[in-house]
Amino acid sequence: MEKVGEIIGKNLLQINAIKLKPANPFTWASGWKSPIYCDNRKTLSYPEIRNYIRDQMVKIIRDRYADVDVIAGVATGAIAQGVLVAQELGLPFVYVRSSQKQHGLENLVE
Repeated sequence: MEKVGEIIGKNLLQINAIKLKPANPFTWASGWKSPIYCDNRKTLSYPEIRNYIRDQMVKIIRDRYADVDVIAGVATGAIAQGVLVAQELGLPFVYVRSSQKQHGLENLVE
């Protein structure tokens, strides 16, 4: 039986979510340079893959973390998948910004 990571990796390759640019590396939001980029948001357009990832995350949370009160994701890349996991677990969801908003309620956590 294939391991979860192998299955997800194959799915990411299948939907062309993994990009390589060794000669001209990607610049991440952190400023780091990397020859590889994985656009996890692409999985959201593929219900079978999206649901598989959600189900595996839910399984890990249930198996390893008995007393979970809330699911949190980072803005913006982990909001959608985090909401799917929270919904499946019947838990609240929050997301964390990389920096505090400079307008409105000036929240760091929403």
